[in-house]
Amino acid sequence: MNSPSSSTAALELSKSPMSPCQICGRAGHGNHFGAITCRACAAFFRDRLRLLSDFQTMDTFLGRSNLIIFCARNADQKFKYYIDLQFLLDKAAKVLEKGAETPIHSQNPLEKLAIGLQKLRFPQDSNKTKIVTRVGREEVFALWEDEFLKVTQWLTYFNEFQNLPQMLQLEIVKRVWKVFSRLEKLATTAIARRQKICDENMIVAFIEKDLVLCDLKTLDVDLSWCTKYTFEQLKFFNKIDFEKQADALVQPMLDLQPTDVELSYMLCQLCFHQLGKHHQGVLLEISEQFQDSLSNHLHDYYVNSLGIKNYVNRIASMMKINNKIQNFVYHDRVKQELMRVFDIFHVKYSHPDLFQNS
Repeated sequence: MNSPSSSTAALELSKSPMSPCQICGRAGHGNHFGAITCRACAAFFRDRLRLLSDFQTMDTFLGRSNLIIFCARNADQKFKYYIDLQFLLDKAAKVLEKGAETPIHSQNPLEKLAIGLQKLRFPQDSNKTKIVTRVGREEVFALWEDEFLKVTQWLTYFNEFQNLPQMLQLEIVKRVWKVFSRLEKLATTAIARRQKICDENMIVAFIEKDLVLCDLKTLDVDLSWCTKYTFEQLKFFNKIDFEKQADALVQPMLDLQPTDVELSYMLCQLCFHQLGKHHQGVLLEISEQFQDSLSNHLHDYYVNSLGIKNYVNRIASMMKINNKIQNFVYHDRVKQELMRVFDIFHVKYSHPDLFQNS
């Protein structure tokens, strides 16, 4: 009596379709790390596991025995909290409509930006110093609001920006506020360290009218409002953390000691370069126009205000810092894309474009 052989059964099994990858949904290749994955996802986790030499097992790293938990969701776990940021855009629109708070007259627009920057970074009526040991939802929201409105107010001191339609002004602010904040906080931290206001492992920022200090080594970051993973667990996605970024950037800033005019140029170059790099059409034309104009104003500042004809070394040092920041922005964008693929965060923003160039 004939019966199916084991080889025939194996052949039938091999012809059955493989389940899709539990990470990205593409065609699965096999069981890797306890889950069905495609070749690309298996290679990704194999490479990342080599970096986890400090953790003996994945249990100790994630608290669960399987790494493939980022997409292991049940149907009832797809809910995302909605964060409405329209109020922030409305506030910014009012600032743009009002214009500069203090009239400033200067023949060189870059020097006018420098005076405006000084007013925003070091408020005259600031008298409080706060040491932050924990950052949660409320602190993050307050920081976002301060950063967004600060760059909005600063750009009101730029005449060429003020000549644009308000709709375009707001679009530019939305796309440059995060990268502006990186450099501005770096410069503020460098000044604070040089003046011995803070320790070497601290970063500093003016938030509203308070001077805020925090120690990156001991800072407690609470992300429970936006993800089920801890801050330490999310470092899995990023070999270059904020502490390393600060260490790589603060010392060059200390060595350079830029004037307010130089810092204003660095901020403009970084912001408008990022704007033109990621956007075509009108925004690209505006970014190129602004960069050309500001380069001429910087030349005028060196030659006519400072009497310096050979300033190439200063420019090189400034661009070296900006290029480092751009590299960190790129790495952070890659990290954010990975987190998006793995659905790490359970929040949804009303205006996701606010974070596209961060």
